[in-house]
Amino acid sequence: MEAAFSSYTIIVMFICAVASAAAAGSYAITRNRLYMYVAAAFFLYFFDLSFIFQTEYLNHGSAITIEGLYDIQDPYLKALIAGGILESLWLAICTYMGRENLALKMIPGAVFVAIDFLIACLMDESPLKQWLFYSTRELFLVWCLGYLGWLAKSKKTSMGTHALVKHQKTVIVVAAILVCCIVAENTLVILVWQPSQEMMESMLPIYISERNFSENILVIILAVLTMRHTLEMFRLRHDEPPKPKASDQERYVASNLKLFCEKYALTARERDVLRAIIDGKDNQNIASEMHLALGTVKSHTHNIFKKTGTKTRQELLQQFWKN
Repeated sequence: MEAAFSSYTIIVMFICAVASAAAAGSYAITRNRLYMYVAAAFFLYFFDLSFIFQTEYLNHGSAITIEGLYDIQDPYLKALIAGGILESLWLAICTYMGRENLALKMIPGAVFVAIDFLIACLMDESPLKQWLFYSTRELFLVWCLGYLGWLAKSKKTSMGTHALVKHQKTVIVVAAILVCCIVAENTLVILVWQPSQEMMESMLPIYISERNFSENILVIILAVLTMRHTLEMFRLRHDEPPKPKASDQERYVASNLKLFCEKYALTARERDVLRAIIDGKDNQNIASEMHLALGTVKSHTHNIFKKTGTKTRQELLQQFWKN
């Protein structure tokens, strides 16, 4: 039984390590901060899982009381690590959605850490304390999902933002279902389940209480999506490598144009118009070069603005260069 639980945890840690390395490699190539935040989140979750082995090693061969089952070891360190994981995830969401407000990016993570610190400091050891301490993670995830839902329905958000949320609709729905499962699992294991002293001697309660399988499933799904996305990004760069004699700017445009167009669902013709806009050409020059009517170029440009959530060429260029 011990070997089975340990092997399971090692597999989850390995998946997190691979996802973190893949995201870090993508950041090294693209300098897109989104990958940096994702890499940090998986690395910290890998580190968070290491506490499981610490707890099981310290308690190995020793009798565990029911009261001891609900102790939170190193609560402040665990709160900081969890805060780092969730803040990295939140920063990745903000970057993906193009949100640059500093208060919006920093306050949620600070509030989470403060709440966990207060729970650890003010409450006596009990099942309720342990449940509240760990359920604040799910509260943060609910905040993230709720914010994405608000962006999807708000009339104040741009069409580009609506498109980005809609593109990830399946992931958001699956994440919401799993968050509910995480809360249910925490409630069942911490508040409802009352293991007997005989069962405590088998170490099964400690193995189960140290793991949340629904949370692990959510992390594995996100890790697989991350690895799939990074592999696709590497494939695109293989299919369209930068020209060796091109300038640094030309290499950047060549390597990121297709990714940018896929992110905002631009058509092939819109991609050609975007490239011309990046080169500084006006609508008349674009129409002459591409043998299109001026009105057609204006229509393509309008569609690009709409999909990317920008209003002017300057905003569009800023959006492209920050990706």
